[in-house]
Order: sequence, then structure tokens, then C-alpha cells
Amino acid sequence: MATLAELCRTRTGLGEDDVAHLQDLTGSWALLADLSFADLLLYAPETDELESPLVLLGHVRPTTGTTLYRADLVGQVFRRSRRPLIAECLDEKRIVEGSIHVGVDRDIALKVVPVRRGDETIAVLARERHRPGDRPMSEQERTYLSVFDRFALMLDRGEFPYRDEERFRHRTPRVGDGLLLVDREGRIEFASPNAVSVMHRMGMHRAVVGARLDDSGLGPEMLRSAFAKRTSVIEEVVRGTETTVVSHCLPLFDEGRATGAIVLVRDVTDLRRRDRLLVSKDATIREVHHRVKNNLQTISSLLRLQARRLTSDEARAAVGESVRRIGAISVVHEALAQSADHDVSFTEIVKPLVRVVEESVSMPERPLHFEVTGDAGILPAQVTTTLAVVVTELIQNAVDHAFVGSSAPEDGSPGRVEVSLDRRPDVLVIDVVDDGIGLPDDFDLSDATGLGLTLVRTFVEVELGGTISLRQGDDDGTVAEVRIPSSRLVSPLDDARDPRA
Repeated sequence: MATLAELCRTRTGLGEDDVAHLQDLTGSWALLADLSFADLLLYAPETDELESPLVLLGHVRPTTGTTLYRADLVGQVFRRSRRPLIAECLDEKRIVEGSIHVGVDRDIALKVVPVRRGDETIAVLARERHRPGDRPMSEQERTYLSVFDRFALMLDRGEFPYRDEERFRHRTPRVGDGLLLVDREGRIEFASPNAVSVMHRMGMHRAVVGARLDDSGLGPEMLRSAFAKRTSVIEEVVRGTETTVVSHCLPLFDEGRATGAIVLVRDVTDLRRRDRLLVSKDATIREVHHRVKNNLQTISSLLRLQARRLTSDEARAAVGESVRRIGAISVVHEALAQSADHDVSFTEIVKPLVRVVEESVSMPERPLHFEVTGDAGILPAQVTTTLAVVVTELIQNAVDHAFVGSSAPEDGSPGRVEVSLDRRPDVLVIDVVDDGIGLPDDFDLSDATGLGLTLVRTFVEVELGGTISLRQGDDDGTVAEVRIPSSRLVSPLDDARDPRA
């Protein structure tokens, strides 16, 4: 589905400033839908011509009432004759109210408001709801509808949406969380039941209506700041050690004069408590990774000491391989200990892995040059650990076999070992390329019995569901290619967060 900006640019003649103004409006209009218990629809003409068709640019449904529309009509074009009240509002540039009959006993009440930017009407906002029957409205319903009417007048005068509105710092409260209506002096004129409950949790046990907002503990400067800045203000107030409340103050104006404000309040105590638990949990997990890394380094040191006592070259080589594998796992735990997330950049893991192998290589007759190219992106911890061992084994395999019996060329250039990383939409490709002597003519990976390649095949094919192949390079040397499907590169938490899972 096209975005609001795309619809404006492709289906209307609105300029960029007009588009930005409408984006500001739709960023706040869920509040207006909840206050009016109604669907809100945003229309704009396709062109500046008098009888230009109308494009539906946006639609928001209320959480406080029943929607009239089950289908998504955004992007559809309507003749003016099918939307006469919308056309009247655009032509006369004033608020229009009326009703339409959609059945024998069903009427829809409409209120259509011009959306002004400066002196121009760039769009119209239509409020559509079932016409109320004989049931008397409650005080809360009357208050909400009257507040919507005040916002509608501000919209008609170009005083809403606010400029430089403060959003996105918190999950801002909605009308259903709790609403306070205050006058220009800061005295509370109305409090919804949920708002009263929030005030009681803040320690305000006397009557809320009639009290001053300053006495509620919501922040005495919030209202004055909203009036002075002529925009909404969000604050988070902590009362004692238990209660945390987010408040969103939206000032109301009448031709530039402040007439009051609504304050939406939400008790976020449980959310903040969970945030603190998550921070504590993350710190604990990082500490565990740090200790695992230290323990692995201790094991490596003990193995090195043991290797010095060995007289068998084969035994020393076996212990050296174990030290190298432990070092690869240690590198991953070190990265996880420093990361605030459970996912890490695998590219930043590969670079120290290469250094681990490079430090263990001593070939004065043929110096080697190691290089890492490309990017593997962010990978979950359990995948990173397995791939780290795979890459280390392939690098070591290249060092052990690619340059055996070869001498440096006459120009003295070093041997080359390159780790190439390529993250594609459907697969991660890791190539370990060398310019050594190449593979034997009768080489078959399935017949390889070395521990290193056996580990690599098991990890890649069984644990990661991927494939591995070894082939001759284009010129000289060998290419070891690992391919891991993207479906195996996500953590269980990612699947849980994905609505498609």
C-alpha cells in the first residue's frame, strides 16, 4: 500500500511543505479519532480544477468506538458527487456538518473540517460516525466530543497540528489510558475514570476535578511549557520508587490565545520495572560471556603449558589445534560481552579470528597476507559461535595445505588468504580463498578424514543447514565456499517478534 507521501506526490498537486503538514497531522490524528468515537478520513483534490475528483489519502479508526469501514479504501478516487459534503467544505473553505442515509434506518453523521496551512486549504478531514440515537450521552462522551470540536476549530485556523511536536520519545498515552481537561489557569475541569485511578496511584487522594494540575505531581512546568512553546509536551514522572507515569500535554488555542489543555496520562510502572529487569538481565548475560571468555583463555593457557611438555610433534599439533578452536570461541564470547544485544556483527568477529590464526603461523620461507572483504551483517549468538569455528578451521586449512612445499615467488610477494563475506537476501556466502598450490587432482571432500574438515562439514550441513564445497580457484589456489540459508540466520526471538512467523 502506498504511503501518504507517495499518494500526495503521485495523485495530487500538493507541494513538499503541504505533504509534511499532512504527515504531522496523521502522526497525531489517532487522538482525534478516539475523542470523536469516529472514523477520520483525509481527502485532497487530485488537481486545483473546480470539479477535480477526490483522493482518499488516509484513514484512522477509533479505539473508543466502532468503525464504519471494514475495508481499506485509502488510495481510492471519488467523484465529488459521491462526496458532496467533502466537496462543499473544499469549495467554501469552512467546517460543514450534515448526514447521509446509508440504509432504511441508518444515518451517518459527518463533520468535515478544512486542513489549513497558512492561508491555503490543502485537504479536508472528515469525521464519520453513526448518528447517535435517543440514548443520552454521558459526561465523558460530551467532554470528549467538545474537545474534538476545539481541535477541529484549531485545524480550521491552522493551529493544529503543532509545529515541532514532541513525539516518539515514549509510547505516548492514548485517550483510553486516562484524560484530564484543564483550563488556562491549570485547574482540572474533567478527569476520566482511568485518569482518576492514575492520580490516586500518584498519591492524590482528594477530589481530582477542581484541583490544580500543579498539585497532581505531574510536573508544574508542563502546562506553562506547552503554552509557551505552542506545542505538545511529554514528561515522565517518577513518584517514590514504585509509580511511574507518562503524561502528554496538548494545549488548546483559540485564535492564538491559550484556552486550556488536555493531559493524557498513562501508568507505565510495570513497563519500567520490566525495562529495569531486562537491563539487569542483559548485564548478567554480558557478565556470563565475559567469564566464559576468561575461563576459555585459562584453558588455552593450560593447554599451551601442556604442549611444552610434550615430545611428540603430532601431540603438540593436536593440542595447538585445540587451542586455536578455543580461541575462536573465546573471540565470540568477548564480542558478546561487549555487545548490548544478543546479536553481533559477524564481520567484526572474523577480523580477530584471522589475527588468531595469523599469530600462530610461522613461515619465514613464505610470508602470508590475510584479508577480510565484504560484510556478513548481524547474526545471532548461537549462529556466530558455530560459524566462527567454521571460518577458523577453513583459514587454518588454507594455511596448512595451500603453501606446503611452495616457496615465495621471485618478486617476494606474500601468499594470500582472503575471507570474503557476502550477505544476500536468501543466503550468506563465505569464501576462504588462497593462491596456493591448489587441490590434488583426486580430492573429494566427502572422503576427507581430517578432524578440521569433518568439524566444518558437521557444523555447516547439520547445525546450520548449509552447504560447503572446495574447488580450484580461477587462476591458482583453492576456494572453500560455505553457503548458509538466511532462514537459519535468525534467532528464535526474531521469529517470535515477526508477525509473519
